[in-house]
Amino acid sequence: MNHYSYHSHTADVIMKVRAESLNELFETAMRGTGNLLKNNFCKQTAASSIEKKIVVHSVDLIALLIDFLSEVLLNSHIDKTIYCNLNIVKLTDREIEATISGSSVEYFDEDIKAVTYHEADVFKQKNNQWEASIIFDI
Repeated sequence: MNHYSYHSHTADVIMKVRAESLNELFETAMRGTGNLLKNNFCKQTAASSIEKKIVVHSVDLIALLIDFLSEVLLNSHIDKTIYCNLNIVKLTDREIEATISGSSVEYFDEDIKAVTYHEADVFKQKNNQWEASIIFDI
């Protein structure tokens, strides 16, 4: 007899991000992603030898942050690079145009499979500080 079953599996990491501005929120989230890929890499590495220009369009601000981080993650895997620096040319609720820069690595400490939309959130608090919640599938 054929059957199937479900089993609990915890393979997610939740990242909470806070920043003074929306630009800083995107940069901090990107650095947090890099530090997850390679433990504290962005905190320890100042030099950036690889640059990429990226443009991302999305339906809203939450999707834009997730899509942006997904694009950074994709480039990290393709280039075997941790991106720690962000130079934003344009940022709206639906578009980001920027240059990301970072340094190559031999391996990642953590394998991030995806940046998920599940329970993702971006909001501005009453004190004008920006916050985001992002779940990574690892």
